[in-house]
Amino acid sequence: MKKITINRNDSGQRADKFIQKAFPTLPKTLMYKAFRKKDIKVNGKWIKENVFLNEGDELSVYLPDDCFGIKSFTPVGDNIAVIYEDENIIIIDKEKGVPCQGGEGGKTPLCDMLKSYLYNRKEFIPENEQSFSPALCNRIDTNTVGLVIGAKNAAALRTMNEAIRKREVKKYYLCETEGMPPKIEGEIRLFLTKDKAENKMYVTNEGESTVTYYKVLEQTKNGAKVEIDLKTGKSHQIRAVMAHLGCPLVGDGKYGAKTKGGQKLVSYKLSFAITDPLLSYLNEKTFYSKHVL
Repeated sequence: MKKITINRNDSGQRADKFIQKAFPTLPKTLMYKAFRKKDIKVNGKWIKENVFLNEGDELSVYLPDDCFGIKSFTPVGDNIAVIYEDENIIIIDKEKGVPCQGGEGGKTPLCDMLKSYLYNRKEFIPENEQSFSPALCNRIDTNTVGLVIGAKNAAALRTMNEAIRKREVKKYYLCETEGMPPKIEGEIRLFLTKDKAENKMYVTNEGESTVTYYKVLEQTKNGAKVEIDLKTGKSHQIRAVMAHLGCPLVGDGKYGAKTKGGQKLVSYKLSFAITDPLLSYLNEKTFYSKHVL
């Protein structure tokens, strides 16, 4: 049997979601069976899986100890470029070739580098956490460089994710294209569908709805330098949309560019209009990547 007191970083989430994070080796089928058999209680009372936990609650899970496994954390390299950080968030200037999540190509993901960075500075102490670990709030492609937001605590993560969902976070990109866009500026509305086998997005008649605003800043010898204001944030959105316009990003062979070597794309600017008081202090600040095209 496991008994846990819910702390600040644990609160505000469903009981089943918390248990999955707190005991990652516990099979989901066994956990939901425990809910049905009334083997999971909060403050001595049986609960259903969709009950939200509050700070100070005492959660009891009546299962054998060998069901829970052992959590561990092994730090990795933490060589990240920090543009800004405070007690709640951190803004990282990601390098080319670094995946945000997963072990793509055997490379250390930025999310693990973030945890290690905070671990080495004693801001993330795994043994003091039951379900939370620092996380990224937005992601960019492996070969895209620039700004990525991380959260240091659960409240900041929830608040920033909600702000991004409500479009209270403005994310601007710079790209270099092969060929000129059809107009100097415009708003493009398209449906995109992902081919998982190819890891590529295609323009389709239905799928994920996307809105992309672009503005040509400068004409180059073979194309243009373009600023992108993403109204939605789908995987490969900029790459697929600009290719559809007949001007793929320089270096983006996957989307039809004649040149290779990875797309010329920078997540270069962030600005905020957050309504939640927890992070509204960011609203007077604008952050820029140090990467250039």
